[in-house]
Amino acid sequence: MSSSSNDGGSPTQQALDAVTQRLGQAQFLSKITPSRLPSQAASDTSLSPSEVPLRNTTHRPLSPLDPGDAEPETLEADTLRSPLDHDLLPGGVFPVVSGQIRDQLEAPFVDACRATGEAKMASSSGITTFSHGHQDLVLAVDFNYYGNRMVTASSDHRLKVWTKHDESWSLVDSWKAHDAEIVDVKWNGPFMGEILGSIGEDGRFKLWQEEPTEVPSSGQRFKLLLTLSSRTNAPFMSLDFKNIGQETWLALITRDGHLSIYEPTDPSSLSDWRAIVEHWVTEEALRSEEVGFKVTWHKEKLPCWTAIQAGLDRKSLALAVASLNEVQIWRSDKAKTFYHQATLSGASEIIRDVAWANGSMRGFDIIATASKDGAIRIYELHTPQPEKTPTRGSSTATATETAASPSPSKQKKPAPSGIGAGLAGASKVPEQPQDHSQYPGRIHQVVKLTDTLTDHHGAVWRLAFSQMGDLLVSTGDDASIRTWKKAVNGNWTEYAEISTAE
Repeated sequence: MSSSSNDGGSPTQQALDAVTQRLGQAQFLSKITPSRLPSQAASDTSLSPSEVPLRNTTHRPLSPLDPGDAEPETLEADTLRSPLDHDLLPGGVFPVVSGQIRDQLEAPFVDACRATGEAKMASSSGITTFSHGHQDLVLAVDFNYYGNRMVTASSDHRLKVWTKHDESWSLVDSWKAHDAEIVDVKWNGPFMGEILGSIGEDGRFKLWQEEPTEVPSSGQRFKLLLTLSSRTNAPFMSLDFKNIGQETWLALITRDGHLSIYEPTDPSSLSDWRAIVEHWVTEEALRSEEVGFKVTWHKEKLPCWTAIQAGLDRKSLALAVASLNEVQIWRSDKAKTFYHQATLSGASEIIRDVAWANGSMRGFDIIATASKDGAIRIYELHTPQPEKTPTRGSSTATATETAASPSPSKQKKPAPSGIGAGLAGASKVPEQPQDHSQYPGRIHQVVKLTDTLTDHHGAVWRLAFSQMGDLLVSTGDDASIRTWKKAVNGNWTEYAEISTAE
């Protein structure tokens, strides 16, 4: 048997080489009879013509990687079976190995097993890659509530739904969903069934429902329930769903900054929706300028307890709207009228993504933004106690206007029509700062920028909070995935990084 040198390979290979090296030594082979040796290890130079007599001797310990010249020792009864005994030699016999040699073989063998186990663990907890089969770039990915299903959206106009089996992903169905590249897709759930929403550069939002009786991979598994067209002729840029039990809401925003919020006309059916908000969130951007818009609902059933204690409606909805280089926070009051709650500022370039952390019992909201300027900014939205409520006219929080009330500079925009126009007119309020006591279910809140994280080397594109809201994951142009954890002192610190570069 040829021995391998320690060439600086993997820990597993080094440990196995040590075992091989020990097995190939003449000193080891002379301690067992030829009939008990594997045929590959037997040679004329390494075997004695007869069984070597055993004797007592004193010798120095040997290093697993340094065979040395130790003398053989007497075989005791408890040394006739070693940790390697389950590996029978040819003929079904057990190898007879002295206690010292057994120990020398055991250490590297155990090291090899440990290294192999660690490698398997690292593989199972690492990034899983597989071929998505799209014919162009994948622009959006979303997981369902349980994490066992995934949908991918591509520039090839197709959606693909995947399901997880053990540690691999298998295709459920693939179909052409839009007449242009698909820029965003979301699951609506978990209590609404297997529902998907998608938007594309064709200026349409489409709602899809799974039909389980259809054959997988037939292209007919997901049926079209609803199509909504952009009212401004600009394509939609972002979408998000909000669910409270069997109730659901949809937020859409176009590339020119027009925000729409919809709800089903019949809660038992998702085939017909009505607009409850139509609002321009920013001045009209030049077509040649790069723009960034994103909508993200606060997903928990209840708002923060401090906000409810201060008078916020328990059923209030909260929406974060990224508009160029700032984020607007919108809430609904008892009349289900949306109003501008606060503005998160500080970014020097457009905001690519915004995430809202869970944790209503925390007592304040945490919102993170990812910007093209390479920074992640983390904000806290606090609710002062009633006795500390700012006086009328305070700049910390004001109800400037409802989401359905366009500013005077926006009169050149296409006016909403139908039900949306009627709701917009009904919910209009004066634009001057108001005492929230006139609007039940509204409160004052204060914004605090707590952290600016600049460890990414380049623009930050995506971020998301963990289910408990104590971890933040981000990725950007530097081809890395970074994980941030909130420390005891309240600051967010990076504690893990994974490079995705090849």
